[in-house]
Amino acid sequence: MKKVTSEDIIQAALSLFSEKGYEATSVDEIARQSGMVKASFYKYFKSKEELLQGTIAFVQEDMEKDLEKVYLNSRLSPREKLTQFFVIVLERVYQNKMHLLIFSVPLLGSTDEKIAHAVDSLENSLSNRILDLMLNLYGEKWSDYYYDIIFVIKSMIISYVRMSGQEFHASEHQLLADFVMSITDILLQGMTNPDHHHEIMWKPSVEEQGRPRSQWQEIDSILQHMYTVIGNVDRQEAEKNDYFSILEKLQAELAETLHETAHVKALLLFLEQVSELQECCQKLKIILNS
Repeated sequence: MKKVTSEDIIQAALSLFSEKGYEATSVDEIARQSGMVKASFYKYFKSKEELLQGTIAFVQEDMEKDLEKVYLNSRLSPREKLTQFFVIVLERVYQNKMHLLIFSVPLLGSTDEKIAHAVDSLENSLSNRILDLMLNLYGEKWSDYYYDIIFVIKSMIISYVRMSGQEFHASEHQLLADFVMSITDILLQGMTNPDHHHEIMWKPSVEEQGRPRSQWQEIDSILQHMYTVIGNVDRQEAEKNDYFSILEKLQAELAETLHETAHVKALLLFLEQVSELQECCQKLKIILNS
């Protein structure tokens, strides 16, 4: 018999919460749905509230894995990365039945401190990712306006989720993502129009002001610089292509894990043969081991 995992319990809970509601679902039902007795449930979670907290964290981690791959995909333009971000968020919301959960489970405005913290963590994570991708797309010049735009974007997505009561196809997620991108362009154009004064509503908190660049940003910046360096080094074209190929493999590996694995070490060792890349390789090692 397959051993039950915490993920099995979370998936069972997601199904039951969306079908019956959070309050009407018992721990006993969740245990049965996941293939265990009630007593075994408590080996994984101390309470239904802790399970809900774990469910939110699971959804966040699930999104983060795919978003890392998008962020470090050199084949995507900054606009394509931001659009794909919206597609992934929508796919994960529906895949994990969050569209059925979000208004039936006490997530928004929860009085449970741990649940509220988990919801805040998820929301802040998504906001920060949108901000990072907007900075890559539009630059630093208009950054004061991005918080207002992010507020509108999140409101649009929440409204979409609120109105939907069924599974949507990937093509519909793509349509909404393209629509959100169009609205983002329009909002930025309007806010930065010199003939129209926009009073900024949302500003970064003290904690967010001057916040450090994320690991994704740092790594992506270094990798893009390495591509430029390889293109400019005085080497044979065939040799350059070999280094480009290795760099692409490194980028793909880092999209899977932001750690210095044995494979990553081997790829970096190869790239360090180019003296102009040694400093970049050392910076990557420091970030990956931090």
